[in-house]
Amino acid sequence: MTILGISIGTTRTGVCILNDDVLLDRHIHNYRSAWSDHKLRVIINRYKQYILKNNVSAIIIKIPPLKKHTKPITQILKRLEALAKEYYIDFDFITKSEIKHVINVRSTTELIKYTTLLYPELEAVYDNGTQKDSYYKKLYEAVLCAHIFKERQKVRAQQQASTI
Repeated sequence: MTILGISIGTTRTGVCILNDDVLLDRHIHNYRSAWSDHKLRVIINRYKQYILKNNVSAIIIKIPPLKKHTKPITQILKRLEALAKEYYIDFDFITKSEIKHVINVRSTTELIKYTTLLYPELEAVYDNGTQKDSYYKKLYEAVLCAHIFKERQKVRAQQQASTI
């Protein structure tokens, strides 16, 4: 299963491609221009490139709390959901609170450290700046939400196999 993990944002977004236990790709993308239909198309086309290049079978998005959903965030989510339907891709959401609850951490720093334990290749990213600022925070969130989705799918598959 190839998973596109996204920590959504209108200015900065974290993206990863996770295939089984291998982190194939990871990026931070910045979108500095003001919100517009053009910016929405640019963001969605970027996600579409990941889907097509990597034969993605699931999309999991780390979303902000519902009370913080702006019109642009809602537009991105609706377009991503439509993209998932178009390509017959599983689609799900998770919040940062849910992520913290699942892995039993309290802070973003603990979340980042947990992620680097799972995927040691992210240690270099951590050493290069996460301690100083939150620039890469969305990258870790994207990786962790994809990891959690993958683990949940494993559990579902085992449950289905045991009922047969």
